[in-house]
Amino acid sequence: MFRLARSRSTTLAALIALGVPGRAHAEGLAPPADEPQAPAPEAPADAPPPADDAPAEAAANTTTEPAKPATGTLRGTILDGSTGLGLPAATIQASGAPAGDVLAITELDGTYALELPAGTYEVTVSTPEYVTRSRTVTVEAASSVELRLELEPVPVEAGEETIEIVDKIDTRKESAVLAVRRSATVVSDAMSSQEISRTPDSNAGDAMKRVVAVTVQDGKYVALRGLEGRYVTALLNGVLLPSPEPDRNAVPLDLFPTSLLSTMTVMKSYSAELPAQFGGGTLSIDTSSFPTSFELRLGVSTSANTVTTGQAGLTNATAGGFAHFLGFDDGSRALPGAVPRNRPVRGMDAAATEQIGEAMPNVWTPEAATMSPNLGVNVTIGDSTRLGGKRVGYLATAMMRREYGVRDGETGRVAISDGSLTQIENMRYQTGTAEATVGALANVGVDLSSDDELGLLGLYTHVGEDVNQRSFGYNQLEGAELDVTRMQFVERALAFAQLHGKHHLSRPHGLELRWQGNVASTRRDELDSRDLTYTVEPSSGSRQFEDQPGSGQHFWQVLDDLSGGAGADLRVRAGRAQLRAGTLAQLSSRTLGGRRFRYRFMNGGDNAVRTLPGEDMFSSDHIGSSFQLVEDTLNEDAYRASLDIFAGYATAEVPLHDKLRVIGGVRYERSAQELSNGSPFAVAGLATSVARTDDDVLPAANLVYSPRADMNVRAAYSYTLTRPRFRELAPFLFFDYVRRRSISGNPELVTTHIHNADLRWEWFPSEDEVFAVTAFYKQFVDPIEQVLTNVNGNATFENAEGGHLFGGELEARTTLGRITPALRRFRLGTNLAVMRSRVELGGEAMMRLTSPTRPLYGQSPFVVNVNVGWVHPAVADIHVLYNVIGARIIDVGAEGLPDTYERPVHRVDLVAARRLTDDLALKLGVSNLLGQRVRVEQGDVTVNGYSPGVSVSLGLDWTP
Repeated sequence: MFRLARSRSTTLAALIALGVPGRAHAEGLAPPADEPQAPAPEAPADAPPPADDAPAEAAANTTTEPAKPATGTLRGTILDGSTGLGLPAATIQASGAPAGDVLAITELDGTYALELPAGTYEVTVSTPEYVTRSRTVTVEAASSVELRLELEPVPVEAGEETIEIVDKIDTRKESAVLAVRRSATVVSDAMSSQEISRTPDSNAGDAMKRVVAVTVQDGKYVALRGLEGRYVTALLNGVLLPSPEPDRNAVPLDLFPTSLLSTMTVMKSYSAELPAQFGGGTLSIDTSSFPTSFELRLGVSTSANTVTTGQAGLTNATAGGFAHFLGFDDGSRALPGAVPRNRPVRGMDAAATEQIGEAMPNVWTPEAATMSPNLGVNVTIGDSTRLGGKRVGYLATAMMRREYGVRDGETGRVAISDGSLTQIENMRYQTGTAEATVGALANVGVDLSSDDELGLLGLYTHVGEDVNQRSFGYNQLEGAELDVTRMQFVERALAFAQLHGKHHLSRPHGLELRWQGNVASTRRDELDSRDLTYTVEPSSGSRQFEDQPGSGQHFWQVLDDLSGGAGADLRVRAGRAQLRAGTLAQLSSRTLGGRRFRYRFMNGGDNAVRTLPGEDMFSSDHIGSSFQLVEDTLNEDAYRASLDIFAGYATAEVPLHDKLRVIGGVRYERSAQELSNGSPFAVAGLATSVARTDDDVLPAANLVYSPRADMNVRAAYSYTLTRPRFRELAPFLFFDYVRRRSISGNPELVTTHIHNADLRWEWFPSEDEVFAVTAFYKQFVDPIEQVLTNVNGNATFENAEGGHLFGGELEARTTLGRITPALRRFRLGTNLAVMRSRVELGGEAMMRLTSPTRPLYGQSPFVVNVNVGWVHPAVADIHVLYNVIGARIIDVGAEGLPDTYERPVHRVDLVAARRLTDDLALKLGVSNLLGQRVRVEQGDVTVNGYSPGVSVSLGLDWTP
């Protein structure tokens, strides 16, 4: 005997991916707009003729569409009777409708909604592997009736052979993402790759700013509900990601091209299976999974910018070749072979030192060049098939993107003079940027049996950024005009591999084991950054080399972070309750090493040489006679660190009522953190070490009340933490070369603990519509703040006495056809977040700070997103997107200096897509249509301002 069986992973989204009509079509409400209509049935031969006394106008209108009958809605949830969980992809059939049987298919959480003419129906619910059930239901006009059914699994008889039909969730679709969100246990927001495709965004950092209450700093660092850095945890396929940045605890999202992503989900309330490091929320990045049928896609795109493309920009003329085009150094920026690896360049004889000085690269002046348009290419191939009797799915995708940028702007510095704010520096600058990104993803899944699945994922992404800058202006502290040049090349790379499995140990008891092992390597290479400063005589314009640290300098730095770990998660049903327990170990080690060298003017040297361009000044003719190479490496330029986390957790999901479920859990987490610094090449600096171990028990509770099948009311409370990062603990000074200031760590810092509370109402009227209202509150105990220590901008870190954050969020995604049928082709997506925070610093910090009570660092008071789309299958998909965030503090003022704010920028983007043929699609995007200027202000002084310009992109996708 043969019996059809289905995996729990079969879903409506999977059926859509296989070509099954969507809800509106499946329900018989309307045929797809681009499908031919079925011919009208002919009248029977014995049909009576029309009555002679029928009005003429009635005869004339016999072909007009009849008035639509009054309808009502049948909705509800289909559950697995053995587990109490919603059954996805179950078929709902309503027999007895005037136009014939009407069908619907349940969503991922088992919910459904079916519009029917008023009347009485025989409703049948069926799905493979479950006993079919039927009910008689009466639907009244303009009303809603709810039908909730539990299906019992078909008993498995000895000798039966099971034919298994398995399909995977197509999580790239907006409807699938909303279905997952509706059934989730936590407050969450998500963005699918389908939604991303409607934007001009090229990486995850750009796309995330469309999510409710999310802001992005520097184009790549995400802030959730106004909280950034340490308050945001990033997960890749459920694994905690390390940061490739030496000085901040944040994962740069520009590492993730949108073509490699399936969904990005922001968990805003906490659950015990998540890492304990939780403040603003947890960002979960999921890579693309393999498709359910063969898929091949090729894409190419180009873009131009009004302030960059075709304009004169700054480049490093010596950098070239195919490797550089892809963002990789070809070896020309490596530390010269003449530099000893086992000792500092100090105490050596004059001849050896001179030889090393002459071996250093001697390019100091960026050259002007016309900037090219941007370019991007990507290719994807995937399929699901059977191999050796096993079902195998695979996906492989690769991409390359090269972008150019020109930024003309102004910077300033201020000071308090005679009790008033005075500008002490005013500089004009031009920056030229060439950035290349390459990425590749491979994903393979195998169904070893009907109860066992195995998957292997590999991801590699690399970003190379070449930045060249020149600045001119007056500095009051120097008492002179300055001419400053900086040339920098940075590579950032992430390599990630994960092996994971899922095993149904006992289906009748819902016993399931999931496990994963992972390894990740994150690397950042800063290769030969060069800084050169001249003072300029205003009257004559003559320049003279400024002989001081940081001028005439070569700097190399390598950060290498290796992490690995494993976790197991066991799930079981106990009556109607779902129990879950798991354990995790994640170990990481980090090394940072840097060396800095500069040319020092020698006593008795020819002073006229100091007026020459860098390439002539530091030529071999002057090394050893006027200039000597010295190594200025500090102990602070190198450190070794580790962070080991061991965790265990337990959760229970208990349905207290058909419409109410409670999810409670607790997590125990132990962290062991160590750091020691010191360099064998150091000339000065403090060498020290820090070691600490923390144990924390963190409870969490989420309550979900569903008054209707398409509506949830959520409430959540949790107690979480954020730990100080490595450099915040280290009691030594390090120099921030970007902001030209010294920053010291504080070994006395304690872990911040946070009380989190969330309340949300959400309504899902259809598979791709949602309305939601959210309120949230956070109380911080011992929050860590970066605090300025003097008027020169030097900073340290201290625990504040306390702080709090509260706010609200509104979200709507709907069709304007709800207003009038004439607008049925228009879709509206909008969200608004309003936030208010306060942090209070005590002791000496409060005395130094200009604003002892102020918003949290980096927190915006509001975030607004609007997306209006018009969709016509025969014409185009057109979307207009608007985004603005409120002013936020990016530097905290001290000693009477005001806080520094980044002012709002109103951004409008336009995207239009059209299918040219069945396998060819065109996409046009225009970004930042308003062309507004970016402004960072301290008081009434602009400390940084520039125009990002307007960008136009054009992309072509071929899907044969």
